[in-house]
Amino acid sequence: MSVLLALCCSLHAYVHATSGGPVSGASVTVLEGQRTLHGATDAHGDVAVLVAPGRVTVVVVAQGYRSVEVGPFAVNGDQSMDVALVPADTAALRTIATVRVNGAMLSVHAFVPSVVVTRSQMEALGFDHVLQGLASVPSVTFARPDGGASTAPVPVALRGPDPSETLVMLDGQVLNDGNTGDLDVSQLPLSMFSGVEVSEGLGPIDLQGSNTIGGAVNLFSLHPTLRPHAAESIAVGSFGRSEAWVNATGMHGAFGYAFALDDTQQHGYVDQNVMLCTGGFDPALPPASRCSGPQPTHLGSTISARTALLNVTYAPSQRSDVGLRIFTLGNARDMSGTENAPVFASQEGPGAYFTGPGASNLTQDLRAYDLHARAPLGAGTLVADASLDDDGITFTGSGVSPYDVSHTDRRQNLSLWWERDGDDYLIAFGGYVRHESLGGDFIGTMLAQEIHNYFVRGKYSPTERIHLEGGAYFAQYSTFGSSLDGRFGVAYDLDGTSALHASVGTGFRAPLLIERYVFPLAALARDVNGVYVGQGNPAEQPEHATEYELGYSKHLANTQIDASLYRTNLRNPIETFYPLAQATAGACASATPPCEAYPINVGNAVYEGAELRLGQRIGEFSAHVAYGINVAYPRNLPSTVSNPTSGGDLVNNEQFLNIPPQQASFDVAWLHGPWHAAMNGVYRGRNNELNAGPFLIVNASVGHAVGSLDLTVAATNLTDAAAGKFTVLGGGVPYAGVSGPIPTNLYAIEPAGFRLVLTARQ
Repeated sequence: MSVLLALCCSLHAYVHATSGGPVSGASVTVLEGQRTLHGATDAHGDVAVLVAPGRVTVVVVAQGYRSVEVGPFAVNGDQSMDVALVPADTAALRTIATVRVNGAMLSVHAFVPSVVVTRSQMEALGFDHVLQGLASVPSVTFARPDGGASTAPVPVALRGPDPSETLVMLDGQVLNDGNTGDLDVSQLPLSMFSGVEVSEGLGPIDLQGSNTIGGAVNLFSLHPTLRPHAAESIAVGSFGRSEAWVNATGMHGAFGYAFALDDTQQHGYVDQNVMLCTGGFDPALPPASRCSGPQPTHLGSTISARTALLNVTYAPSQRSDVGLRIFTLGNARDMSGTENAPVFASQEGPGAYFTGPGASNLTQDLRAYDLHARAPLGAGTLVADASLDDDGITFTGSGVSPYDVSHTDRRQNLSLWWERDGDDYLIAFGGYVRHESLGGDFIGTMLAQEIHNYFVRGKYSPTERIHLEGGAYFAQYSTFGSSLDGRFGVAYDLDGTSALHASVGTGFRAPLLIERYVFPLAALARDVNGVYVGQGNPAEQPEHATEYELGYSKHLANTQIDASLYRTNLRNPIETFYPLAQATAGACASATPPCEAYPINVGNAVYEGAELRLGQRIGEFSAHVAYGINVAYPRNLPSTVSNPTSGGDLVNNEQFLNIPPQQASFDVAWLHGPWHAAMNGVYRGRNNELNAGPFLIVNASVGHAVGSLDLTVAATNLTDAAAGKFTVLGGGVPYAGVSGPIPTNLYAIEPAGFRLVLTARQ
């Protein structure tokens, strides 16, 4: 009788692939104290195991998929698990699987910090772009090369000042632009994606090799689902903004499909006529002569964007499938509102005096194609992938940054690897061949390079508590040579609810094609000292980094705590050499050979910090709080790359400009029947990307569902943080330069805004 009472609880598991199809024959092992119980999923992916009340650990293994270990977690009655296994060819960098027990999300082992922000989380807050969700991750900083307006490009950087040290990917396909080394993510609509993964630092088994230092941002496109789903939405809001999107996912036999279309329009916050001083403004002259070359000019901030996605799969068996994904993004933006600024901050209305390049229009055309397949080979799985992406920028106007340059970047990639996943181990080896080319009006010929990358990686659990991961990566570039890097990580389960993890690894950032190209002097601009700026250096070599990571995690039934510490030592960072001595002496006006500024490898830099994430669920409420410290500073830099004459902002042992040492975020969500509400806050400390003082942005939403319809009212920037129409010249918080404070421009973002969203789901 006592035995029957002990086995009173049924633990039911539904095991399926992330694409939606059930996984039959999956081995499900339940560790219950000193006992081990076994089960296997049926043709529908279901299995039930009788367990005693208490704490259990569940291990799910299926050939062709990454195994997952969950727990320990408490069983007090009949419970159901939903386990989504990731195939061997998963696009995720480090996510092993997703698991829910009675609707509550559980976490799996992670050796380095990896945060997934889901679409449902972002939609609950009324967000319409992925950029808004990324702002809540404390390790993420945004570069603002053309100001803070919604039309300006926004590259993402992780843990450091250089966006080119961070990979941006779609389902594992690298999208970084060849001209600037990063990607403008400002116009990526949420409707195309199921979530975004932020993987920080150097992971022991990164799929894309070692050509990154800060980490990676991986966008998950919509994928086929087992059951058909469809949704349509229309939204209108402040500043003449509107959006309409439609998507559908499902499966028909062995065929799966997912598609989405999005149309976004914006009239914008800036729409006025001003007097542009095309020849400059001199306040010392009489009022009638202060504005040189006055020209009536219209400043605007319109956006017209259209995005499309198609994802189709064919899976003749559980261990083999083939898929095609097509993604296109096109948008046209009037950037005159962000690239021109009032001469006097207090006089910015119609007819006021402005300075800047005048009309500025940017068109972005991004296309990403991917064909992938996997099939069993021996005791493992063979995975093949072929991808192509084009990133085209067309810019008209003078421009103010390297992002305002017309160019086309094309990347072709072929990869092949074999992987075997066992009960307590994983082994994989393979590589890829990549061809990258860059062309534009600013260069005389197409630039190109070939990249070969080979790897071996794996994981092993010698005991139930110890988990090891490691990898070796060899990269060969036709432009500069090779790099051999290694990673290693270990995780130790302290008890049933907590674990320690540590890792060490090396990585590199390759020079950009444009950084090694030697321009004719006629194609370069000269600064006030007579120095030709923007020259390339064919002798430039990669940056190299060594990173150390230490973390702790604790997971209870309704509470989650994750903490991590990191330090990255960067060797030979790429900075710009400036001929300071000649410029100071006034010799650059007629020097032979001419004075040039160009990138070189010099000195060192350090990125170090900490991150703390807390999650709590209480009844109908869930809350998350995150706090990050990101310290980044150069060391041993000579004065030739940091000097007052060139306006340099590199100072030895001082925080890099626009990297706030402290960042934090919070979000609270409430769900009660048909009602839902959420609030989100993002804090940026001093030295932030807007050159403003510390500020807090608060967003909120409330909605009500009636059947398949949902009506949501969303509000953004309720605090009016850093709000304004235009950049304020010299109005930012000064930066401590080599010989004193360096003035900065204060960038403005949109004030409080509202959106009304009507969504129908089937």
